[in-house]
Amino acid sequence: MPELSLLIEPSVPLPADRVEALATGLADDLRTVRGLQIGYAQSPATSHGKSPQAWELGMLAVGGLFSATTMQALARIAVAYADRVRARSIRLRSGDNELVVTGSTRVDPQLVDQLARLLGVPATTDPAAGAALPAARGTGGGAPTGS
Repeated sequence: MPELSLLIEPSVPLPADRVEALATGLADDLRTVRGLQIGYAQSPATSHGKSPQAWELGMLAVGGLFSATTMQALARIAVAYADRVRARSIRLRSGDNELVVTGSTRVDPQLVDQLARLLGVPATTDPAAGAALPAARGTGGGAPTGS
């Protein structure tokens, strides 16, 4: 099952608790979409704490059923949230691939197709709906990414 990481990038430096509050707000918005499972992304702990893992600041892990409807809803929520909180961007990552959205990103069939490619699921739009955005560069593994 594909999993997506969403990373909120504030437009100005913010304290850790404010970044976490932004992530919690985005998680709450995403939980309104049926079929998605939302959690906080984890990374290996950097200290000798009791927990073997630590939360990744401002990052969410999203899994579940990625249908055309859920991908469109996810894209709309990410763009609207970036606009509402005036975030510089929200990075959607799957493996070495990523898609960056901002509050001014247009949610259209091409964006949903880019999200589908990011997740490695079948394309969701009709080719007659418009020209696809060109494939962009990978972030390290040579895989396509878009913005």
